[in-house]
Amino acid sequence: MSNSAADATEVATLEATSAVPTSSGVVAVPGGLVPEGLARKLGRHIAGLTDGQVALLISAALFIVGAWPLALTEVPPYQDLPNHLAATTVIQHPELYPEFTFNGFFKTNTALFAWLVVVGRLVGVTLAARLFTLLVLAANALTIPRFVLALTGSKRKMIVAGFFAWPMIHNWFVSMGMLDFALGVPLSLCVLMALDRHRQTPTITNGLVVTALGFITWYAHVFPLLVVMFLIGVHALVRSSWKERFASLKTLGWPLAPVSSLVVFSVAQHLRDTTGSMSSLMRNTKLVAPWELAYNLWAQWFWSFTKLSMSTLVPCILLGVFGFWSMIRRRDVSPPFFSTVAVAALLLLYLFVPYKTANWYHVNSRLIPFFFFGLLLRVPERLPRRLLAVLGVSALLYSAAMGADFLRLEKDRERFTAGISYVPERARLLPLLFKHKGVSDNTRSLIHAWGFYVVEKQTSAPLLFAHSRSFPVMYSTPPPPRFNHVILESFPTDMTHAGKICEAMAPVMLDDCNAEYRARWAEFWRDATPKFDHLLLWAAPPQALAEVPPDYAVVFRQGDLVIMQRKDYVSKNTAFGPRP
Repeated sequence: MSNSAADATEVATLEATSAVPTSSGVVAVPGGLVPEGLARKLGRHIAGLTDGQVALLISAALFIVGAWPLALTEVPPYQDLPNHLAATTVIQHPELYPEFTFNGFFKTNTALFAWLVVVGRLVGVTLAARLFTLLVLAANALTIPRFVLALTGSKRKMIVAGFFAWPMIHNWFVSMGMLDFALGVPLSLCVLMALDRHRQTPTITNGLVVTALGFITWYAHVFPLLVVMFLIGVHALVRSSWKERFASLKTLGWPLAPVSSLVVFSVAQHLRDTTGSMSSLMRNTKLVAPWELAYNLWAQWFWSFTKLSMSTLVPCILLGVFGFWSMIRRRDVSPPFFSTVAVAALLLLYLFVPYKTANWYHVNSRLIPFFFFGLLLRVPERLPRRLLAVLGVSALLYSAAMGADFLRLEKDRERFTAGISYVPERARLLPLLFKHKGVSDNTRSLIHAWGFYVVEKQTSAPLLFAHSRSFPVMYSTPPPPRFNHVILESFPTDMTHAGKICEAMAPVMLDDCNAEYRARWAEFWRDATPKFDHLLLWAAPPQALAEVPPDYAVVFRQGDLVIMQRKDYVSKNTAFGPRP
């Protein structure tokens, strides 16, 4: 990248023209607002910095905006994270959980679990989880500005992109606790940058760098690497002649050839898991309505938790406007791997790929980041002053809202875990959650909060992700269908009241919904009572609570939380295998 005096002058001009005086004498800069005089001094200093130094400043601002709320909570309030912490407990204590088997560390989607096991032994799994989250946020903050710089060659575009990128640091996948995938996304951008360098200067060294980054990305999550391979294919396809297409595939393909076998194996494993006793009773394909697809473009990338962070709509909408306008005008040269054809292909895939398939959830949503990266590469080199101010204020509002959300979600966690001291060590605990959401609007933040009981008391884990080899642990033998975690997890929400029975059976009419409701609960408790000596009930409605057998007695009740113990319970320092 050029660092000439002329380039420095252009950056200084951009900084000066980007200043937006307000009544308080402040101006917008990437990541927030600073006093006007300080901003001008910063502009002069930035003009003399190298591309890498400017990128580092932008990365620091983006990281602070997205990461500081982690200091407010003991555990990041992410949907799937407690389940992953419970899985780590199972891995660490296999003698206590003979109903599960460990799948090993050499597989995709394993970076988080390897980290939790290794680092968790040194600092504890909850602190290890926070450190891994910081790693993910830092990877996003460090990679995205450099990605824009590398593929556009424009320092000015990189600076402007900083005004749009702040919701992408602590994005929706982070809030969901899908941390392996969230790490795989910036790693895949590193692969693309390395491929672009190799494309311009094909050498064995550059190719081996691509190979190494490809393996690291696969280890975090295979899906981003699949997208990289798709973009390479499209990049070769849009070449002007077959000779150029084959040459492009040859140049870009061989560095990823070693990891391609791992990709094929991982995808084949997912397809294999859709059949057999573990998954045969589950619907493996799900589509969503068109209006949900439009909504998810924002909600499943930019938005994290609650309506307090609605300011993320601003960069989402503006990126769409600027990105599509740039592609329509066709004045700029398309960036490598993200041609107009490639961005359109990503959008079409998002529209027509199922939401769930082959034991992967949110499948089409995983394409959203790459679609918006294609738009981010097309931001203009200059923006109107007022627009920069709007983006800067939106970033500040978002950052403050995230802090408030973390505090409110932490209170949800404290309410849910208030009964831990009333559950004995190694209890056979059955969690039944009738509501999965707390204050979060965009995640089911409490659906896996039972995992904290596993971590603290090494209780049983009947809702652990375990029906697929893609998970770190899986069932040793298939449980009865009723106690497969996917079915067991949804059972309480389907049985909140008798009216749901008739709703589910429509258009078939039942003579007595109440009788059918009681019969289904009786059948459930007949199988569950011998297996579980403790119950965790969350937000149980009176009608469902009344169906709990008299074998159980309440030992703790607070708000929505009820802890019950079987009356014949005798504490046993045993594993969670079947009773003799």
